[in-house]
Amino acid sequence: MVGIALGWLRNKKWANIEKDMLIPTGKADTGEDENILTKLQDAPSSSAGDSVKDLIKRKLVEKTEKKTRTITITASGKTLAASGITIEEQIAQLTPTIITSGSWKTAKIRPYNIHTPVKPVYGAKIHPYQRLINEMRRIFLDMGFTEIKGDIVQSSFWNFDALFQPQDHPAREMQDTFHLDTTCDLPDSYVAPVKNMHETGGNAGSTGWGGKWSEDIARKQVLRTHTTAVTIKYLAEHPDPPVKAFCIDRAYRREAIDPTHTPEFEQLEGVVMDKGVSFNNLLALLTEFYHRMGFEEVRFRPGYFPYTEPSVEPEVYIESMGRWVELGGAGVFRKEVTSPLGIKHPVLAWGLGVSRVAMLRLGLKDLRELYQSDIDWLRKSTVL
Repeated sequence: MVGIALGWLRNKKWANIEKDMLIPTGKADTGEDENILTKLQDAPSSSAGDSVKDLIKRKLVEKTEKKTRTITITASGKTLAASGITIEEQIAQLTPTIITSGSWKTAKIRPYNIHTPVKPVYGAKIHPYQRLINEMRRIFLDMGFTEIKGDIVQSSFWNFDALFQPQDHPAREMQDTFHLDTTCDLPDSYVAPVKNMHETGGNAGSTGWGGKWSEDIARKQVLRTHTTAVTIKYLAEHPDPPVKAFCIDRAYRREAIDPTHTPEFEQLEGVVMDKGVSFNNLLALLTEFYHRMGFEEVRFRPGYFPYTEPSVEPEVYIESMGRWVELGGAGVFRKEVTSPLGIKHPVLAWGLGVSRVAMLRLGLKDLRELYQSDIDWLRKSTVL
């Protein structure tokens, strides 16, 4: 502020600075700014062009607006008033006092107009997004699946290592994962088999990833990046067939917030493990699920995922958009995943982003609308 003041003193030629000394010039000349301020003070409604904009920007003056409304009666209104208007009191609602006193007998009662618009009434209902989640849950329960839950905070072991993701995989980097400053114990019975699988390929006919697998890295905790961390742990705890389980819950990734991404999102994950199940069973199961969700046309395209082979991406055709839309990923767990956990039978697995399905079903272009408290949208949303 001192520097600004000194600058103004010199610009206005009110003082000079000589040898680190401030010497007043004795002049009291006013400049353009002072003249404008004086003019505005004497006549607030006056305008001084662009100079006023500069003063407003510097907060030296405040700009206020005053609106004046003039109301005049129309010609038809004048005609109606000339014909004579009788003002009389009317009873709009009968009360116990009016009835007991008998005053209603001589009073003017306002006629009931059945055409008068009524105030809309909105009944209580479940949030559209929650209704969709409940619908998905009901479909899998009706198909004989068991719903499972798991912790939001998971070890890197269950979130990555047990799924045969190398410890230097890009998905583990800070831009994709929320890492925590905590560690946890590892399941002793699975550490050695998983370590062996990563380093040498174990007994799965694989070469592994090579290098040295670190228990310290596996102990680090993260916010789960997918609900697969829940389903793989459930499989390890239930290695005997048959297993039909699904998890519909939140996952977390370091995503920039935009119309199609948020750092936290809902994911639907499922697995089927049984003797003799095949890739064809997986395609049939997913086709049935999407049909029950209201998507008539379903197709599958080859895909790649680190822990399934073969892998596909299910797509559904959206008539209103005139194109196919990808709605998740699926495949058969690789032996590098199942063998270290003692699982001896094929495992069919799939996952899909719930919010993407919600955008299609609800006709949204921005998934952030699912989490905003737009009361008008919530009231008028259709109960499917």
